[in-house]
Amino acid sequence: MVKTIDVIENLLKMGKPLTALRFLKQFIKDNSGLMRNDEECETVKRVIMSFPSLNDESWRYFVPSPPKEEIEYLIQKVKECIPLSV
Repeated sequence: MVKTIDVIENLLKMGKPLTALRFLKQFIKDNSGLMRNDEECETVKRVIMSFPSLNDESWRYFVPSPPKEEIEYLIQKVKECIPLSV
């Protein structure tokens, strides 16, 4: 269980975008009850939950990862949608 979004941001900084997305997905699952219930947050949730749960070390050669900026944007949106992560 990922308790803070900082762990996810650090994974992204370390060059592990797929692992960061996997942890972000788990963070949303763990805190879905705290997520704002509006259209924007529901869309962010759907987008993140649609990503496969892949490990960077195993899949980096087979699966293109989204650009770092896009993952940073998703992380920021999750921070806005889940007050706990602020």
